[in-house]
Amino acid sequence: MPRPRRADDVLEAAASRFFRDGITATGVDTVIADAGVAKMTLYSNFGSKDGLIVAYLEARERRSISMFDDLVARASSPIERALAPVHLYRTYLAEDGFHGCAFINAGAELPSDHPGRDVIRRHKQWLYDRWAALIEEAGADDPAALVEECLLVLEGAFVHAGIGLGADRLDVAERVIRRRLQDAIPVAAGPAETER
Repeated sequence: MPRPRRADDVLEAAASRFFRDGITATGVDTVIADAGVAKMTLYSNFGSKDGLIVAYLEARERRSISMFDDLVARASSPIERALAPVHLYRTYLAEDGFHGCAFINAGAELPSDHPGRDVIRRHKQWLYDRWAALIEEAGADDPAALVEECLLVLEGAFVHAGIGLGADRLDVAERVIRRRLQDAIPVAAGPAETER
């Protein structure tokens, strides 16, 4: 008996392969074999491999936003809310099969005019804007400048972790970012706010 939601099976198979093996290295035949579907299922649901790549990136984006919002909701203080991007990247790092940032990896593979690049840019801009809003809510005087610094430190550490140069670089990034937030946010730092 056929399973429902065959498009989901294709997307799940593609997501696993794209993230683990790369987008360019993963052919349509590999995806449909992994999903156990006919080639027509992929094309009728996604139109093309490019459409499947966009769907993969959009699904990653939805997952990231949901995880981020959950971390913000559970944070115990303004600084911890402002550290949500760091905690999100730590969550990714701890996952089985970690291979770096799916968006940066895809951006390195996709040509400049690929529609997937719009998703990548949108997602990275969303992270910037959301982080700046959290930093502003925490009371920092110049959230735009602060998020620029923090984002570059975090993304650099995450890229290094993704290429195998050491997960401990995320520890360094967190210390730097936490210190910058504590210096910039005019809130009395209680025990929960002190540097880890």
